[in-house]
Amino acid sequence: MNAMSFARRVSACLVALAPLCPAPALAQTFNEPLKKLIADANKEGRLTLGWSNNSLAGVAGAARAQAEMNKMFGANIRVDFLPGPDMARVANQLTTEYTAGQKAHVDIMLGAATQLAPMVRLDVLAPVDWRSYMPERVTPEMVEMDGRMMRIVTGLSGATYNSALAPMKPERLDDFLRPEWKGRIASTPYAAGFDVLVASDIWGEARTFEFVRKLTKQVAGLIRCGDAERVATGEYLAIVMDCTGQDALLWQEKGAPIDQMLPLDAAQKRYYYFAIPKNAQNPAAAALYSLFLMTPSGQKLAFDTWKTDLHLFPDSKMAKITADFEKKGVQYREITMNWWMRHPEIDQKRAELIKIITTKE
Repeated sequence: MNAMSFARRVSACLVALAPLCPAPALAQTFNEPLKKLIADANKEGRLTLGWSNNSLAGVAGAARAQAEMNKMFGANIRVDFLPGPDMARVANQLTTEYTAGQKAHVDIMLGAATQLAPMVRLDVLAPVDWRSYMPERVTPEMVEMDGRMMRIVTGLSGATYNSALAPMKPERLDDFLRPEWKGRIASTPYAAGFDVLVASDIWGEARTFEFVRKLTKQVAGLIRCGDAERVATGEYLAIVMDCTGQDALLWQEKGAPIDQMLPLDAAQKRYYYFAIPKNAQNPAAAALYSLFLMTPSGQKLAFDTWKTDLHLFPDSKMAKITADFEKKGVQYREITMNWWMRHPEIDQKRAELIKIITTKE
């Protein structure tokens, strides 16, 4: 089955799961820029998304978003969803399409700073005046790089561990160098979380490389961040570091003895962003979908399906979670896109960190 026929099949599934039902009950609250955007999105009539099924519940989440977005905005937009590879591969494909003068295969890029930084440097992403549409929801700090991306959810980087089987309750990354963890923990093959530590205003290169070399002697295997089930079942007692903390929350909801530790010596507050490629086929529909994610309904969808929302909204789940960690003494390093772009040493050293982890150099 080729990609286009697969997309049509997924689209049909989405329409069956979430019929289009425009009901502009909130139209009276829309300002003129948003009304125009809705009209332009309706003219496009469709939207193509593509990311992992682990993010925002994939096909099922897109179906729910289609129904709720159309109802909220009185729109009639069909959402096509292409279950995709990891965020880095989607970013690479979008960049290749843009530089080749081709249309983008998806209309929205979902990613973190590490995936979006190369796209910013190559000017792949379109600037959007996000605040003009929803000034009451979208604050200046939620928008970065002159409107080329908007924060949609918060991620907390640390270590996910089995709270029932762990030999101790870890508080710092150095705790995982203790002998009782040896041969019982996993890490990721892409150095999740460690790349940021290289930055000159966090740990710096020397300390980070020393720690990672010591940690590799403790590691029994390499797994993806989305494989937290292997920690929940006790195959590994921890994954050090994880990408963000929502996997722990997902397994807690299922009753698994799993928790996340935000290290007192290296806690990171990260963001996932929505960005629209300049060569998007449906840019208005993409902007409308992105704005839907910023509404209370959209943020609820994000937490229901992905166990994360944006902590900058006072009533968000992540606002409470981040505050609870702060009460325990956690001090975050905020990893924004602007911060990332000021630290080219991260990209320069990531390959070396990956080599150490994967080869146990």
